[in-house]
Amino acid sequence: MFLLGVEFVLGSYATVRLLEKVKERKARKTQKTETETEVPTKPPPKLLTEDKNPDRHLHYLKVSGASFAFSLMTYLSPAFLIMAVPALTYSFIPYLRVVENSVVKKQKVDGYVLYGVADMMTLGLGFTAIASFALSLHHMAHFIISNSEKTSKENLLKIFDKQPNAVWLAKDGLEIETPLEQVRKDDIVVVETGHIVPVDGIVDDGIATVDQHMLTGESQPVEKVKGDFAFASTQVVSGRIYVKTNSSGNDTTVAKITEIINNAIDFKSHSQLRGEQWADSWNLPVLGLALCSMPFLGPVGTVAILNGHIAQSIRVVGPMSTLSYLNIALHKGILVKDGRVIEDLQSIDTFLFDKTGTLTSEEPKVGRVIIYHDGYSENDVLAYAAAAESKQSHPVARAILDKANALKLILPEIKESDYKLGYGISVTIDEKLVRIGSLRFMKMEGIELPADFHREMKLLHDAGHSLIALAIDQVLVGILEIHAAVRPEVSDIISTLRQTGEKHLAIISGDHRQPTQRLAETLGMDDYFYDVLPQEKAEIVEQLQQKGRKVCFIGDGVNDAIAMKKANISISLSGATSVATDTAQVVLMDASLRHLPEILDLSTKLNKNLNRSWLFNIVPGGFTIIGAYVFHFGIITSLFLNQGGLGLGILNGIIPLKKAKRADRDNSELDEQMTSK
Repeated sequence: MFLLGVEFVLGSYATVRLLEKVKERKARKTQKTETETEVPTKPPPKLLTEDKNPDRHLHYLKVSGASFAFSLMTYLSPAFLIMAVPALTYSFIPYLRVVENSVVKKQKVDGYVLYGVADMMTLGLGFTAIASFALSLHHMAHFIISNSEKTSKENLLKIFDKQPNAVWLAKDGLEIETPLEQVRKDDIVVVETGHIVPVDGIVDDGIATVDQHMLTGESQPVEKVKGDFAFASTQVVSGRIYVKTNSSGNDTTVAKITEIINNAIDFKSHSQLRGEQWADSWNLPVLGLALCSMPFLGPVGTVAILNGHIAQSIRVVGPMSTLSYLNIALHKGILVKDGRVIEDLQSIDTFLFDKTGTLTSEEPKVGRVIIYHDGYSENDVLAYAAAAESKQSHPVARAILDKANALKLILPEIKESDYKLGYGISVTIDEKLVRIGSLRFMKMEGIELPADFHREMKLLHDAGHSLIALAIDQVLVGILEIHAAVRPEVSDIISTLRQTGEKHLAIISGDHRQPTQRLAETLGMDDYFYDVLPQEKAEIVEQLQQKGRKVCFIGDGVNDAIAMKKANISISLSGATSVATDTAQVVLMDASLRHLPEILDLSTKLNKNLNRSWLFNIVPGGFTIIGAYVFHFGIITSLFLNQGGLGLGILNGIIPLKKAKRADRDNSELDEQMTSK
């Protein structure tokens, strides 16, 4: 009687698959005969494991639940079996697709195959209600997982989902309401108090306080004035600004971040991959053990053993934990482009810091201007240097330009330039060949150095400063002292890294030995590399890796791209404005080091969380198999133990995000209370 139930389920599934094959053949024939008209074909149904739509899983959960209810009612009247078996069959079909895919396409025995065999045996034993209940648990697990993943992803992306439908454009002295999709580059957008900045752009006029914590993690709003960059999806807390549009829609920083997040959440952690491989290696042994034990334990004990496997549990609990910690990182202003990075950071034993712009302030200052030619003044040297550097964007160039602007110098016109990466710049100004760059560049260009130059240079380097030399034609006319201030947070960051364990910390710099060594000794670094060209940074990373070190390279953006690609993990301080071009796997959105200890702490917590998840699944699974022999566990007991472990694993993955949100809410309430006082 009950074997007929198994035959009905399998027969129904075979019929469904046969009808699908017939439809596919007809569709292919139609496409071949009607070459001019493209006939759309219905895509094959998604596998249960691939379907991320919680509504579909809920649908099958309801049907399998109805089957369970009807099966229980058969104890009142066998007539209810007529409704129970079709409902069970309907909810079994998507599960059997997965089993078929594993056996036929993948040609392997995985956890789904073991579950399928166990459920079919349960039905064949006459336990229709238990088979329906087991199927309900499977569908419930997939519903919880897909719903949790969907909610987590939506929450992750909702952080940036604040774009208005319409904006106010300033045109010819009027303010015109315009749909956001019609905004174009260079349009002037007016943003008032309480409104969302709809575009990326430069503040053209006005002043406002803007809350941009969702991008940078900064707890306090920042003031925006003319010339500052304003990000889309940030909110004007007070004031009014006119923003000249740089990009809108899908080209904004927020849109690019959203795309990065979508890619990051699809990565499986290395721990999860190892867990899956380990669990898969036990599938055949568990199946063999179950079948070999049938003469001793009977079919019920065999099903209990099959229910003890953990392959599918491991596949679902890992993503929950990773999603939670990606969410937490983003709320702190840490953009993680690869979900595996948070986990892997714990294995890093070497942190290689780029000096300029990373350990030192992004904006150095120009100190003294030392003259070596009587025909030129300090202002002349500054004006020539600023003109030569005017098209460059690196920190030293900005420092020279800032100094020239502060003195209100008029810059001479440049006729041509020849930029040499890592060495210097050659330009023609007033029919004169002007060269600006490092001492190495001057030597390469054959510039003769004054007799007292080396003494002055030694004093400068001993003081921890670097220099930029300027030559006109073949004569050195002056040097500019470049003063680099160490970021205020650096000392605490280094101290925190030391507390996390024995880490090898090193500085890499294009500066000369003295300033690099001085900074390394001041910060208590283990090593330092000086006079390093951009392309040589990657070679140093490789040398460290060849010594068996796991290297994390921390730099300030695209200038370190080659080294970042070579490093095991790369972190950029360049901030939100360059997320689209940064090679780094992690971007600290506020362009400072203060979040570095937090991302390391998240790595430690994620690894502990994943280990707990594995424990929550391995222990119940192992206990179920042992219990089948020692305590003669039945099918219901084995199901509750196995699915209970899965439930604990899912809950363990969700809790960190819940705690983080509660802490953020409590901090916000505390800030409001302090503000009101």
